[in-house]
Amino acid sequence: MGGLGAPEIILIFVAFASLGSIIIFPIWGYNAGGKRTIGAIPGLLLGFFLNFIGIIIVYCTPKVESKNFYTFPPKSSADELQKFKQLLDSGAITESEYNAQKSRILNS
Repeated sequence: MGGLGAPEIILIFVAFASLGSIIIFPIWGYNAGGKRTIGAIPGLLLGFFLNFIGIIIVYCTPKVESKNFYTFPPKSSADELQKFKQLLDSGAITESEYNAQKSRILNS
């Protein structure tokens, strides 16, 4: 009489399934929310309380644009022309490539 019956197996399955949803969905929501505009903590809470539906809500929010920590100053046309002239003088580009870049810079 010492075997596991259907009620015990169902109870074990429910226990593991609920443990998985308590751990997996909040972590998933935290990671996904950190990459989106909703944020990591709301993603964690949605994953914890709403499980898979919360994860779907998190993925429906827009992604965060990549943040540039340093923006390079805009280059002037003269700076670009000087750079291409140096490349021409050093032999890195041909005369036709230089003229194509020069016309592109002057026409923009």
